[in-house]
Amino acid sequence: MLQNLTFILLFSLIFIFSSGKSVSSCIYKAVGENVVIQLGDEELPQDSHLIWTHNESRVYFKKGSNVRIQDLTVDRYGSLILENIQKSKSGEYKAEVFNLESGKLIKKTEAHLCVQEPVPEPSVIVECVEEGVNLTCIPMNSNEVFVSWTKNGEESKTTRAVLHVSSSELKSGDKFSCTLSNTISKKTAKDVQPVCSDTGVHATNANKEKEKEEKSNNENKDDDVTEKKLLFGFDFWWMLVILSGGASFLFILFIICLVCVCRCCSRSKRKAKEEAEFRLVSLMPDHANQPDEPYMQRSESQRPSKSQRPLPPLPCPRGPPAVEPQ
Repeated sequence: MLQNLTFILLFSLIFIFSSGKSVSSCIYKAVGENVVIQLGDEELPQDSHLIWTHNESRVYFKKGSNVRIQDLTVDRYGSLILENIQKSKSGEYKAEVFNLESGKLIKKTEAHLCVQEPVPEPSVIVECVEEGVNLTCIPMNSNEVFVSWTKNGEESKTTRAVLHVSSSELKSGDKFSCTLSNTISKKTAKDVQPVCSDTGVHATNANKEKEKEEKSNNENKDDDVTEKKLLFGFDFWWMLVILSGGASFLFILFIICLVCVCRCCSRSKRKAKEEAEFRLVSLMPDHANQPDEPYMQRSESQRPSKSQRPLPPLPCPRGPPAVEPQ
């Protein structure tokens, strides 16, 4: 039975190698890169028949000089050009070249493309527990990303995202870091020094860290106070008085200008009104200088007629006075 299995395995291997078929290795590329899948170094004949497929679907089909399908770009050598590739472009690509007259296979090629995202920038989260500390490497957003840990620059055997360090193994000054990697990229996080208060050594370190934080906070407060006392490089209160005085002066000047404008407007309106009234009076007839019609009629009725007027006296003759007879 064992001999039969060995014979079958050897026969299968001989058949695979004799047929000239082999499993192509994956071409790993990052998202956004450009890829050229080579077909050959010689230019294709004009009467050749070229077919490119992606996961068994035709993406390029040329028969002679007639291009029938051109979803992707092909150069004069028949190589496939992929620009700004995305993860959807992953898969198996095949090309076959035939003679247009005889239909004989001239050449073929096969390639497997694997498109991956570059790993993100990692960081380590420290969590203190009862029996030690848990270190977590983040982010872990893909199954294709591998994790490795280092302690004081030496690589650890742990390949999980969470590293547990017991209190007995943890010493003062220990530094830990994690590295995320895949086939196309690799990034390492900054070193961290876990500080927990379950032991005397770490409690001292924690107090030191706390003192450092308090000192930095006090320095920041002092800087803030200094910044608050100064405004534009001068004392804050003096600048406040100057700005307030300037604002008051501008406000008073604005009020004065506003009053002047209002007075000018009122004068203009009054002058325009007077001119309008003067024009209206000049256009109206002068009834004041005309005599009253009833009065004129009454005066004329009281005036005596010419017939009723007395005759004027006769003039006396100028001569010697007459002598009366004796």
